[in-house]
Amino acid sequence: MRSLALAFLLSLALAAPAAAQELPIPQLPDVTGALPAGPDAVMSDNVEYLGSLKQDVGLTTGAKVIGNRMFVTSGKNISIYDISDPAKPKNLGGMKTNVAWENEEVPTNGKVLAVASDFYSVGVPECVAAGAATGCVQLFDVRDPANIKQVGVVPIANHTAECVLDCSYFYGRAGTIIDARGVLDGQPPRVVGNWIDEMAAQGVSEKSCHHIREIRPGVLLTACQPFAAISVNAEDGGSPEHPKVLYTGEAAKFVHSARWPRSGRDKFVLIGGEQNFTGRCERNNSEFSTYDASRVLKGRSKQFDGPVDQVPPAGNGVYADGKPVAGALGCSVHWFQEHKSFRNGGLVAISEYEDGVRFLQIKPDGKIQEQGYFLSLGSSSSSPKWAAVGHSDVLYSIDYHRGIDILRWKGEHYVPDQNGRVTHEPGRVSGTNGVTPPVAPNAQQAAQRSALAQQLAATGWSPFNCQLAAQRGESAVAKQAPLTQAVSAASSTANSSLK
Repeated sequence: MRSLALAFLLSLALAAPAAAQELPIPQLPDVTGALPAGPDAVMSDNVEYLGSLKQDVGLTTGAKVIGNRMFVTSGKNISIYDISDPAKPKNLGGMKTNVAWENEEVPTNGKVLAVASDFYSVGVPECVAAGAATGCVQLFDVRDPANIKQVGVVPIANHTAECVLDCSYFYGRAGTIIDARGVLDGQPPRVVGNWIDEMAAQGVSEKSCHHIREIRPGVLLTACQPFAAISVNAEDGGSPEHPKVLYTGEAAKFVHSARWPRSGRDKFVLIGGEQNFTGRCERNNSEFSTYDASRVLKGRSKQFDGPVDQVPPAGNGVYADGKPVAGALGCSVHWFQEHKSFRNGGLVAISEYEDGVRFLQIKPDGKIQEQGYFLSLGSSSSSPKWAAVGHSDVLYSIDYHRGIDILRWKGEHYVPDQNGRVTHEPGRVSGTNGVTPPVAPNAQQAAQRSALAQQLAATGWSPFNCQLAAQRGESAVAKQAPLTQAVSAASSTANSSLK
């Protein structure tokens, strides 16, 4: 912790005045459990921190907004919030027992909710009894937030799941098709097929599937290689047990999440990857990408074109510039969501673990540029969720470590007009245009910086020592690389000879 504090204060020494907020003195939570702004975050001027909800701290992973309610799952809770006032969520109830993990995206229609797990289900007796202690799918009745009840279990591990046709069915990432009709009336759920096998029978071999999303009733977008739009609707030639492949898109790397804005009628398809446990961003192998759906929408192609553009995670920095020195879960893009105003371009919020929440502009030509950020100390943002009340600019950052940070976007929405032009929105705060200069220190921080500099100088230390150490470290790594490669090659040859 001392070294972290030292790095932060030294970064302030290099900081120049910049567009960022000086945060107030921290306060205690109010009666709702919300924490007002404290000095543990940096953000661009077009982002406002409204507070945090801490009751879900404990591997807080996913959420789903349905009308004026938000459903949240974590490693220990199912929680339901009233977000009629998006800036001040009110807890309506929850459940703290027999909840598995990870359930990154929360599939629910506000009546029945699924928790999909392929990490652990040891707290779920039905899963353990069926020999599925490492994962299963649980179904809950969430109509009464104060009395959530488990109503069914499918003992098959699925990392994520999705509602289909108003949660009459659930599609799991492992391909599992669950018939959930009647579960709220006492009928047990049934496995009725496998959508990955159904796609393979149509000549589309899906691999590395992570998620599947219903973009409009009965039409889904898979997060696989390749990613694909499929339909369970009879008019498209499909059914819930036998989905029909409509379109596909090629992805060279792992696909973590896929979205097609405006219920699959937008010009752009948005694709995000993931690579965990890459502490430094030079080792990252994930991108956020745009694909062109124009030819598909015109009926001229069954293939999405692209990628049109790709951007890596925000990168490493000195924290004061809105970027972390390093990460734990890794330097990677993760879940993302477009703003409700998105139309052939516009605003997208994306969570990037220790890089926090970034706000991206998708330009009319599909190019991507960062326009804002929120980075809190000790965070690992999993998923951003826009409030659904009207065209709300309130966003919830679902954070593995911090619970839920509540933010307000004060910037522009970058929606192009019918002629493809993006005009300035009066009264909105300008974006960063991809530049994140360090935050200027306040008077107290400047005094601490000066005192520390004097203390270190008295011992003979100077910033040059850190620079020299870093250079020597990089040189050592470079010298070690050929030896590491040689050992790896020899090991591969030996393994091959043993097969």
